[in-house]
Amino acid sequence: MVRYLTLIIFFLCLFKSNSLKDSSKPPIIFIPGFLCSLLEVRVNTTIQTLCPKSLDNQWILLWLNIRFFEPEYLLCFHKIFSLIYNKTSNEFENDLGVETRLVTNSSSSSFLNGLLWEYIDLDKFLYHFLSKHQYIDGKNIRSISYDFRHGTNKSLNLFSQRLKELIEITYDENKNQSIYLISHSLGGSMILDFLTKQTQIWKDQYINSWISSSANIAGGIDNIQSLIQGFVSPLIPHEILQSWDFYAWRLPNSFIYGSKRILIKSPSKNYTSYDLYTFLNQINANNLAQVYLNSSLILSSLPPPNVNTFYFFGTNISTPIQYISSTDSFSKKIEIIYGSGDGELDDTNHLSSHLWNKTMNPKYKLFIKSFQHVTHVGLISNQNLLQQIDQIIFNSSNSK
Repeated sequence: MVRYLTLIIFFLCLFKSNSLKDSSKPPIIFIPGFLCSLLEVRVNTTIQTLCPKSLDNQWILLWLNIRFFEPEYLLCFHKIFSLIYNKTSNEFENDLGVETRLVTNSSSSSFLNGLLWEYIDLDKFLYHFLSKHQYIDGKNIRSISYDFRHGTNKSLNLFSQRLKELIEITYDENKNQSIYLISHSLGGSMILDFLTKQTQIWKDQYINSWISSSANIAGGIDNIQSLIQGFVSPLIPHEILQSWDFYAWRLPNSFIYGSKRILIKSPSKNYTSYDLYTFLNQINANNLAQVYLNSSLILSSLPPPNVNTFYFFGTNISTPIQYISSTDSFSKKIEIIYGSGDGELDDTNHLSSHLWNKTMNPKYKLFIKSFQHVTHVGLISNQNLLQQIDQIIFNSSNSK
């Protein structure tokens, strides 16, 4: 209820100044991070017997719906939020009797529609552009959501098709102005994969710049902990996460983390980024291990985006860089070794962006900047970052 009251007040305040808004502003499309898209579900309770009959055959919010965390619904939530491995396609998919979809997010939808915006104070990000720069919500500032559980070529290709359509529509509706893509966290992975699939001619016409904040471009060490212990367990136990092929895609990239840096220690084996297939089997994530063989190759060479790129990240915050288990089965609580990063992604992930200095076409700008003591989640609404974005977008020397 608080969520919707906040939205109502927010948009009533903005409605008063709509007549002053400027439709000629450089268009922006935002791509959110992990867990920041809203999902809906429809359940056949005759098949999914762990779910109450009151949920039968109706579309309801799945993520994030705190009702599912109540004891009466928790086992149902675990069942329908999990995915089932399809051996034939080597992908994870919904179980029988479960349908999921994104909360409606069309080209004309409000920027916040379909996003879990409270998690990263995204309303502050939007308000900055609506109030300070007179952007028009749903016209020249838009967003796109996605099912964050997935990370295979099939799911990424579907996302790329949706994003390409949104970019072209936004371009046409904004006087053929090229687009600023602004991403946060996993959204950076989604954008990098998207850009590698487009022709250079298309990118030169439709993309002005990619502005990346807290991007997961080389995989996250903290994802290892989630696969062992779950996320806010017992609300989302590790068994659920081991059914999401996102984790097959976004474990630490062996090209970046190499064969010498030890990520996980156990009594009988030390695991580097080259040993993650073995690790997944060791924790009984056998199906995820099979998907990993293919999904880990996506972005494995950290290809250059070949558009104007502005890469921002937080640093000098205590961040997991290694895990130590007292058992080979990882059945007991693990010890966490900390180093520098943004609290979720370590510096190695972010500093790998410097490789683009060697691989990117020099005709495109590459600007990399760290923000001291700014967290992974907090960066996108950080005032210093917003000022930096203002300089990029409204500096005439950067316009096409």
